[in-house]
Amino acid sequence: MPIDYLLAALIMFAGALLQGITGFGSGLVAVPLLSLLLPLTLITPTLSIVNLLLAGFLYLKLHSYVTIRDWRPLLVAGIGGSLIGTVALAHIQLDWLQRGMAVFVVLVGILLWTGVRFQLPPTQRNQSWIGILAGFSNGALTLGGPPIVLFLSNQQLAILTFRATLTVFFLALATTNVLSFTLQGRYTTDMWSWLMVLVVSALVGAWCGHKVSLQLPEKWFRHLTLSVVIGAGLLVLLRW
Repeated sequence: MPIDYLLAALIMFAGALLQGITGFGSGLVAVPLLSLLLPLTLITPTLSIVNLLLAGFLYLKLHSYVTIRDWRPLLVAGIGGSLIGTVALAHIQLDWLQRGMAVFVVLVGILLWTGVRFQLPPTQRNQSWIGILAGFSNGALTLGGPPIVLFLSNQQLAILTFRATLTVFFLALATTNVLSFTLQGRYTTDMWSWLMVLVVSALVGAWCGHKVSLQLPEKWFRHLTLSVVIGAGLLVLLRW
């Protein structure tokens, strides 16, 4: 196996391991590191397929812990927001908005870490605007995970319910992205070898992460998820 394939497999394994534990975060690890090996024009559509399979795998493990109809406004709004974000990315300079979102994510993450709670119940209205925000951030700002993670963290969900709800949300977004890239003709035969390497390493990482998560105390889980969110925001600010 060429060294680039091996490095890509290790990177994807690490990202999927994190997602298997927390329910999100594979892209936060994989995209910056894979961009050192591959062009973003290949990474983005390829990882959309990887994310779809990754979310599908985790959904099979966790589907009994979430009732989809309870989160329907969140899912529908997330899909719409992601499509809007994809269009905005192609036509609008969004650097300033990405930095503003990063500052917001870091501040709210720190507040939740310290035990502060916001009065934001999962009503249809709240789910809708959070879904649009997270979907738009996913499509345009590569920060789709943190808004939804902060919202669900504030709900004090059980670990498995938290992970299952995130998985359903990202499954919906990944499906939307793959369909969009397919219609755009972005999938070509020269990316299939990379896709196979990334898919296999992602599924192995997700399986290992799921096993680890079952043994993780709730306090550690909460601190880990908030650390990843805060780290994602800081990473964006450091690239500024």
